[in-house]
Amino acid sequence: MAEARQQLVSVAQWLARVERSFAARAPGRELSLRWRGDRNVIATHDLGDDVGLELRIDGLVMQFTEAGRPSDHEIDVEERSPAHVEAWILIELLHRGLDRDRFSKDLPYDTSALLSGDGVEFSPCEYEAELRALAELFQAAVSAIGRAASDAGGEPALRISPRDLGVEAVAGGRTIGFSLGDAAIAEPFFYARGEGAAREPGESPTAILLASQLPPGDCVGAIDAFYASNAAPTRH
Repeated sequence: MAEARQQLVSVAQWLARVERSFAARAPGRELSLRWRGDRNVIATHDLGDDVGLELRIDGLVMQFTEAGRPSDHEIDVEERSPAHVEAWILIELLHRGLDRDRFSKDLPYDTSALLSGDGVEFSPCEYEAELRALAELFQAAVSAIGRAASDAGGEPALRISPRDLGVEAVAGGRTIGFSLGDAAIAEPFFYARGEGAAREPGESPTAILLASQLPPGDCVGAIDAFYASNAAPTRH
């Protein structure tokens, strides 16, 4: 799963670069991506002239959109190097009348642990099952987070961090979210973080539901129940 996550997050950095280069953003606002529920894809915001770029998680396929509709030219990154992906993006930008000179690969965070360089090729086919599982978890997560935020009177719009594709929203004074996994927890997990310090020594203020703890028959119900409850903080 770690290798599939690295492939996914590495490819998503191209959306982050395009987003940072072209999309309008309020001063001081962190770089973020969005979720298109109608197509089940991670996407940029409007890049200008109603153009966007989206990524399908299960196959690591990217394509530009115009007025919300996918273009005819997509790129499957299988056996493609980051240099090949960059060349495709530059050509597609040119075709859409976007100034290629504005495109920059610079990002405001460290990407040294991700796949980069001409000598590297993406290989999503090798992790087909893992990527499909991540796609299903991601879709379930954004749906559940959106419902929980709406039910709590919060802002249902989700924030997707391009750094690690973590998803967050505010619901009833708590931050609820989903992570593909991190240095402390290797597998994907759902979390709810309230305000205030830990209640006891060794106790985290964040409640966690591991993907491996989801029941096979009703994972959506379990995620909804987790976000709806005042789950006890997780002990380490």
